[in-house]
Amino acid sequence: MARLTVQDLQQMKRDGKKIAAGVAYEAQMARMFERAGVHLLSVGDSLSRVFLGYTNPLDYKVEEMLTFGGAVARVAEHAVISIDVPDSVLLGGPHEMERVTRLIKETIPNADMIKVDIREREDELIDEVEAVISAGLHAYPQIGFEYVAGGNMHDTLADMEKTLKWADEVVKRGASMIDLTMVSKDIYAAVCQAVEVPVIGGQSGSESDGKIYVGYAITGYQASILDNDSSPDAVVRSMYPVIEKAVKAVHQNNW
Repeated sequence: MARLTVQDLQQMKRDGKKIAAGVAYEAQMARMFERAGVHLLSVGDSLSRVFLGYTNPLDYKVEEMLTFGGAVARVAEHAVISIDVPDSVLLGGPHEMERVTRLIKETIPNADMIKVDIREREDELIDEVEAVISAGLHAYPQIGFEYVAGGNMHDTLADMEKTLKWADEVVKRGASMIDLTMVSKDIYAAVCQAVEVPVIGGQSGSESDGKIYVGYAITGYQASILDNDSSPDAVVRSMYPVIEKAVKAVHQNNW
């Protein structure tokens, strides 16, 4: 099966077909998402916190992004590939964004898009969208509001007006797709209707053009789950006993 293109995702929107996307940081999760049939694989910058253990996002390095983004891209046979850049790149301005985009293009030939997180900083970071395009890759801006676990969706008229304004602006700047976060279903629906490019999100419902799932979160691959009862079906509940048994066997000189 041939690899999908960004243009294929845009055609899916025109045809009324929903886009399934998955956040993966390494080859195994990428392979499972592909086997399940995702159309887009996104190498999220949450990698720095979840898998690299950084508490300060500015410690996440471009070289690390290239390593993990490359791992996903090497095994992807069908999905479009999007790479998130570290926060330090955004702080470096449009020239730094363009430089890193060119580096990604040279280092990860399968990369199709760059995620540009401009949530709540649109006035400051909108030029970074054009910088990605100038460097030869598709721009995939993230707009809306910062994610807060368990937080309420933004749903006021002011939220609607702001989100529509920036959706329109990033498309004018050349965005190929939009990731929209922490807004109500009504705002998702309005943005999807207002722009020609696909609009997906992690909190969206069927009113959007698609849904993005974070691999470690939906499977429950998080050690912290072992300390609570909120996720009884999490994969760590079957993984940890295997690890614990193996380690105990060594402790007891019985392996």
